Amino acid sequence: SIQIPLPPLEVQREIVAEIECNQKLIDGCRQVVDSWKPQIDIDPEWQMVKLGDVCEINPQSSDPAELFGESEFVYIDITSVENGTGKVSYENRISPTVAPSRARRLVKENDVLLSTVRPNLKAFAILKKIPSKVIASTGFAVLRSREVILPDFLYYSICSESAVNQMVNNMEKGAYPSINSSDVENLSIPLPPIEVQRDIVTKIEFERSVIDGCRELIKTYEDKIKRVIDKVWEE
Repeated sequence: SIQIPLPPLEVQREIVAEIECNQKLIDGCRQVVDSWKPQIDIDPEWQMVKLGDVCEINPQSSDPAELFGESEFVYIDITSVENGTGKVSYENRISPTVAPSRARRLVKENDVLLSTVRPNLKAFAILKKIPSKVIASTGFAVLRSREVILPDFLYYSICSESAVNQMVNNMEKGAYPSINSSDVENLSIPLPPIEVQRDIVTKIEFERSVIDGCRELIKTYEDKIKRVIDKVWEE
């Protein structure tokens, strides 16, 4: 009893051909997006260091009620960080009176967030242009770079396959596979000279801009497919 539009066969063929063409573009872009990983080609001469040696880990914690009184603040929880992309939403504003007990990590510009719960999902981010009142969940380890490492290089280092594999190997088995503070401190990453770090970050940022372009193309062509189908129903 479901009603559907039924254009002439020739029109059906044209619609199917257009949708399939758009879908091929979507599939190609998605393959590029899914395959890309930030890659740091390690030079054997670089020093390998523990994360705890090059950054402060969870440097500041506080009760939001003591900081902000009754004023709303931005709360970054695990759902605020998109898996694998580093995109952060600052839209979750709450009052200290209803803040969860996990709302304790103080953050500032260029801090790096590392989700300690299911780190294999890569809910990692570097904080840019943050609002004035922000607190992150204790489900994150907050990494604050020391002078020897650039914040962006630190971020891409923890996103690398080598670092993620270390985290996965340390995940506790249970309902919420996770790593602890000691695991974070002992993560091993390369530490090239600052100038080399800058070059690596520039290269990865360029690649990332291409990947972001592919994501936009996916959205554009998905919208095109939707418009083609909607037009059939409208007519």
